[in-house]
Amino acid sequence: MNSFFRYAICRKTLFILSALLIAQVAYAQNKQSQWPDRPIRMIVPFSAGGPIDIVARRVGQKLSDALKTPVVIDYKAGANGLIGADYVAKAAPDGYTMLIMTGSFSANAALYKKLPFDPIKDFAPISQVYRTYGMVLVVNNDLPVNSLKDLIAYGNANPGKLSYGSGGYGNASHLVGELLNVQTGLSILHVPYKGLGPAFNEVVARQVDMTYISTATAANGIKENIVKGIAISGTARSPAIPNVPTFTEAGVKGVDQVFGWSGLFYPAGTPKLIVDKVQQALARVLSEPDMKKQFDDLGIMPVGSSSAEFSKFVTQDIELQAQLFKTANISQQ
Repeated sequence: MNSFFRYAICRKTLFILSALLIAQVAYAQNKQSQWPDRPIRMIVPFSAGGPIDIVARRVGQKLSDALKTPVVIDYKAGANGLIGADYVAKAAPDGYTMLIMTGSFSANAALYKKLPFDPIKDFAPISQVYRTYGMVLVVNNDLPVNSLKDLIAYGNANPGKLSYGSGGYGNASHLVGELLNVQTGLSILHVPYKGLGPAFNEVVARQVDMTYISTATAANGIKENIVKGIAISGTARSPAIPNVPTFTEAGVKGVDQVFGWSGLFYPAGTPKLIVDKVQQALARVLSEPDMKKQFDDLGIMPVGSSSAEFSKFVTQDIELQAQLFKTANISQQ
């Protein structure tokens, strides 16, 4: 075969390959532009009934309306959110499986030496959904204290007597509890539970003296007179419980960087067109007056950040959590 025919065959082959590549790209772009054409699953990595579940159902319904396709809530609880997060990390990056996760995402990355996924490389952050005002320290009604000053004095006068319940090892409630011990010199005993719901119930039942919970749960408990609110972590008081001071206001520094948050994630590799479409829909949803009121009632603040902003926040929060765990003397697992 002479060089002319070889040249012609090579050109024809390159033409066919180029045409196939262009067709594949066009097909992929067309599929993305038509997305979504079936239901989306929102994975909640905690048990039903908690604060993140309430938010997931409300946000999911709004996104269903905005994206014109059902958003189905799917629970995959366990290991402080690791099971559900791992499920999403390994899901197909087609836009039909997303994760709604709490600040445990950062805490787990800082707390565990080995995770089943890479928290940075295996996810495509979509947007931060909300942040909380902080964790509220509540005590049972039998404890003879009404302020943080009272609590510190009581703890010093009764060494080894006080205990606090948490939502589990490494949970934000555990972190705040140990930071309080470090900053005050107290030795309040840590009693871990499988979630903050059981921890709060044990405070009400007088099985433990105190716990650290969300502003919404604290506000309801204080209103119903079943617990007493002592202080809130974070930098500002919550409008839901304006009479409860921050730890800093109450005289204890070093606890104001602990607050809760949640955000949406896709598996890494999800097309940017889809990530942006969900982010923009979420931002619109969170700006609606009725949604803002619902969040106000829960004692949380809507965010709706861009994907880039949320990605930066997560990276910085992982570093912050590592520093806080070290300060609180909570060892890596």
